Amino acid sequence: MVQSETIILEATSTSKKVAFLSDPETYPENPHSIEVIETHMSLLFLTPTLVFKLKKPVKFDAIDFSTPQARHRNCLEELRLNRELAKEVYLEVLPLSLDKFGKLNLDRRGKPVDWLVKMKRLDENKLLNHVLKTKQVDKNLLSKAAKKLVSFYESREAILFEPEDYLLRLEKKTTAIYEELQDPQFGLSRELLTRIFDKQMKFLREHKALFSKRINRGVIVETHGDLKPEHICLDEEPVIIDRLEFNRDLRIQDIAEELAFLATECELLGSAQTGELFFKIYQRHSGDKVPQALKNYYKSRQAFLRAKFAIWHLREARYREELKWRIRTDRCLKLSKLYADLLD
Repeated sequence: MVQSETIILEATSTSKKVAFLSDPETYPENPHSIEVIETHMSLLFLTPTLVFKLKKPVKFDAIDFSTPQARHRNCLEELRLNRELAKEVYLEVLPLSLDKFGKLNLDRRGKPVDWLVKMKRLDENKLLNHVLKTKQVDKNLLSKAAKKLVSFYESREAILFEPEDYLLRLEKKTTAIYEELQDPQFGLSRELLTRIFDKQMKFLREHKALFSKRINRGVIVETHGDLKPEHICLDEEPVIIDRLEFNRDLRIQDIAEELAFLATECELLGSAQTGELFFKIYQRHSGDKVPQALKNYYKSRQAFLRAKFAIWHLREARYREELKWRIRTDRCLKLSKLYADLLD
């Protein structure tokens, strides 16, 4: 290997990128320090006013960030999708470049070796998850955010399915969650998992007509895809961030399914009424009267899904000793069972 190739490989390793982006001197605003947040798929570097998101070089079943080209495509898609609900937050896709001296920079000098999504930093105190924890909910701001979501949903084109295909899709999703949770390394109660799963599957079999009506009503659309409380900023002009970009199929769902996801997350934070408020405002403005039984089914399955994501942390050595992931898994399963029992 020639010397120039060695320099590129050394300078563009993930550890080198993280070190560079963690250095306050990297940024023109000359911040005092950089806050670094790591998720399963990304690293976030926060200055006082900006956020720079670097996607990790990972590859899972539904995600491929394994090459710079793939990460670039996903950065561009993230920018495109999120400008619909947070145009003022998502600023640009910025190259992380390597100059002729082998130094990384954000000045577009040299060869792009990776890509960053550059965003405006929001006030964390205004994010819905923080607001719920402090119990300082402004219902007027909450209503504004819900109405913004309704407008977003109304702009979506309906996605049509054959009823049998749609039901099969839901069955596959439910089965996949169930099978993941049964992994012996997690040590979860097989009896509990089976009870929840059986009731969800029974509901699907016995309510085929209900799902056909949802298709015909035109409420299966391309949604946000990851509507968590921490992605909703309750400002005077609310913004909704972090729309799922890496897999379009995961964004395609019943609007009620997405609202059930948000409601489940809010309930896990101790505020079931917040999720219900979003449902009420959606129903009032759209005219879509979501049956309570359907809400219960979606909430049960979404809590089942959240249990899977929580227990997955135990597969990573750095999380294995953290009790909070088992506690969260147990809470999700209890909530899933609660709504599954209402399906009888």
